[in-house]
Amino acid sequence: MTLTVKLLRKTKYQEAMALLPMKQYQALLEYLEDMEDRLAVRERAGDKMIPWEEVKREIKKKVKK
Repeated sequence: MTLTVKLLRKTKYQEAMALLPMKQYQALLEYLEDMEDRLAVRERAGDKMIPWEEVKREIKKKVKK
């Protein structure tokens, strides 16, 4: 991903800032969300698998309550 960034220098009263086009900002956020999802999948890789039918039964039980 190539970003077009404009750096604004730090002034006496403000910290330095970076500006980038909205489309690139949105793409960057999407990329970060994807990375978070991948990390979550890796962290759960060793968890016990539960059959989908069992999950559906449990959901139906909770909905009926």
